[in-house]
Amino acid sequence: MIVSRQHFDLGNKPVIEKLIIKAPFRLGATFQDEACFIYSKNGKTIFSSPTEILEIDPTESILLNCRNYFADFIQKVPAASIEVYAVHLYPNLLKEIYKDAIPQLPKHNAAGEYVKKIANHSIITHFIESLVFYFENPDLVSSELLILKIKELILLLLQTHNSATIAELIANLFSPRQANLKDVIQNHLFSNFSLNELAKLAGLSLSSFKRAFQNTYNDTPANYLRNKKIEKAIDLLKQSDFSVSEICFQIGFNDASHFTKAFKKHTNQSPLAFRNANRQ
Repeated sequence: MIVSRQHFDLGNKPVIEKLIIKAPFRLGATFQDEACFIYSKNGKTIFSSPTEILEIDPTESILLNCRNYFADFIQKVPAASIEVYAVHLYPNLLKEIYKDAIPQLPKHNAAGEYVKKIANHSIITHFIESLVFYFENPDLVSSELLILKIKELILLLLQTHNSATIAELIANLFSPRQANLKDVIQNHLFSNFSLNELAKLAGLSLSSFKRAFQNTYNDTPANYLRNKKIEKAIDLLKQSDFSVSEICFQIGFNDASHFTKAFKKHTNQSPLAFRNANRQ
């Protein structure tokens, strides 16, 4: 859950945020008219876009294009919290800040990436440390300072090792893209997302998602996804030494008893009995 949230605003919109999150926690985010830079100070975060799943470790960051996302916050230390910093990038704000001084901003490219991971870099860490100072001293923050911090972030991102790809992504941060249903499904076959969450990644309502799914796969989402998970479980039981619980987690089941019940319905055997029979 979100334990606390502090933010600095420009024009009634949050531009820089600090969140304290108690893990494990799944956060759904929709960036319809903005892109976002997110930095995890501690703990692991798994970001799921319509077509990608990216893990970021402590002190790593990520750039998110306009779209729907889910972030799973993971903390191995019990009762510990994760400190997350976000900088929201609005196209109108950036146009006003730069007034065409930054090349290729924004530019449509339908093939652009949804997300870009930014490896641990000292200049980004120092930037975040400056934000920590301002959240501890909010009276020092002004509109002028917030604009300077946004410009500073973009300039620093362009100094990182993958500056070419960062520049391309910045140029395409606000390119509207419609997620392809097949891409969403194939990239998240073994995720533990609900149908509502998959529909959100595809940019559809639940009813539209079910209808489009039926037309594409000639099957219901629940039946198709369950069968694909069981098929993957069969391969893993035959070819790997993973335990039944590990396989259950890998194929996207949240509950071992639910997995066993679904597997038995599909094969008339429990996962363990199936493994023993096939290994003999």
